[in-house]
Amino acid sequence: MHRFIPESGATDRSLNPEYTAAIKRWTRETLALADEAVVSVMESPCRDEGCPLVETVIAVFDEHGTRTWKLTRPRAAVTKTMIRQTLGAPNG
Repeated sequence: MHRFIPESGATDRSLNPEYTAAIKRWTRETLALADEAVVSVMESPCRDEGCPLVETVIAVFDEHGTRTWKLTRPRAAVTKTMIRQTLGAPNG
């Protein structure tokens, strides 16, 4: 396991629930999701050689099925602009 990822139970600012809430809000806004849609945000370490230390995965479950996007950075480093660019919506 990568040594830069805190062990379970360690205090880390990236675990702040405000980061997850912001990513979910930006995803909903960018995709103009219905209230019934479910947005999931997960951060996970990668143990494979050559992959990023941490990636953030956004999953949307709605009438279009399941859609997922991976961002090769921790959740605390994800910005609104990254969400817009990754999910394919124009900036504005």
